[in-house]
Order: sequence, then structure tokens, then C-alpha cells
Amino acid sequence: MALFPQNKALASLKGYLQSGAYSDLNITCGSDTYKVHKIVVCERVSFFARALKFGGQETQDNVINLPDDEPEIIKLLIQYMYESEYEPQLPEHDTSIEKPPNLPTITGTSDQLLVHAKMYEIADKYDVPGLKDLVVEKFSRACRQGWDCAKFPIAARYVFSTTPDEDKGLRKVVSSTIASHMKELVKKPEIESLLKEFSSLSYELLKAKIESGWQ
Repeated sequence: MALFPQNKALASLKGYLQSGAYSDLNITCGSDTYKVHKIVVCERVSFFARALKFGGQETQDNVINLPDDEPEIIKLLIQYMYESEYEPQLPEHDTSIEKPPNLPTITGTSDQLLVHAKMYEIADKYDVPGLKDLVVEKFSRACRQGWDCAKFPIAARYVFSTTPDEDKGLRKVVSSTIASHMKELVKKPEIESLLKEFSSLSYELLKAKIESGWQ
């Protein structure tokens, strides 16, 4: 019974986003325009709050343009701001960011691996509290089912190309995934190339193997 009011409130928020009712800010990216609500987006994304507080044209026109971002990723960011989720979603009723064993895998194709990597980048770029934790959980589950696909090395390269060495969020998932499937993955030219290009990945892989009891 306690979940019903929450679901109703969430449905209302989603409805306001879809209809644009009572919106007081436009976010544009490419050909997409989102009629959003300052009380929602400024609370969820620090960048938007700062842009409106200290901005010039943004404050006057109530329009924030994001010309350098991918429209599909911004679409998912907008979804997260209103739903605390983005596609593909975690299994229903599973809201834990902890990692007990035997968690169900996330649905969707292996293309989501790169999507999660890009969502992590956007979370860092726009200072979105909570989004990084969600991305790590989704990326981790996606890696469990997609570690042997052609998309995994692509996503892994993106992770190590767009995050600093000290940001271990997705980097640790990549290294632990390779460590768990070492015999199969190190034979792949794409993984060999990654290890040669990113010495930090080679180090993290070695550390992950030692932590797992490898001698």
C-alpha cells in the first residue's frame, strides 16, 4: 500500500514532462527540446542550477542549450531527472545499489554497455548526484551478460578514455570483468590493444587478480 502514493507521484511527474504542463524552462539538444520544470531539474542536476543562477542568456530566456552532447544521452538524462531511472531499467522492485550475489541481469542488448559509459561521463560533466552509482550498478550487471560480446572492448575503451585514473567507478568494473574471464578475453586482439594502450588498466587487472587470490 505504501508504494501506491509513490507510484502515483512518479506518474504525475512523468506526465508533466510528457505534456509540458507548468514547465518554466526549455532544455535543447540537437533537434530535441524538453519543456521541463526548474524545481525538478535544478534539484537533480547541479549544472542547471548554476547556469540559471549565474548565467546570462539562460536566465533571461529560460533556455539551456546543450549543443555538444548526444541527443540520445540527454534524453536519458532527462528521464533520470524525473524518474531516478533511465533505459534499460533495473529489474522491477530492485532498487538496491548494493551488490549481493546472484543479482538478476539487466535487460536489453549489448549496445547498452556504451550507453552506460556515456551516462557516467554525462553524470560527471553536469554534476548529477546519484547517477554515477546507478550507472555503476547497471554497467556491472550488463558486463556480467555481455563480457564476451564485441561491444565490451568498445565500452571499456570509452571508460578509460573519458575518466581520470582516480575515478574508479567504471574502471574497476572493467578490470574485474576482464579478471573474471581472463583466459577468454586476453586472447582477443581488442583486449590486448586495450592493455597496451592503458597501463592503468593493466595495473588494475593485476591488482584485481591478486585480490581474488591469484598467485
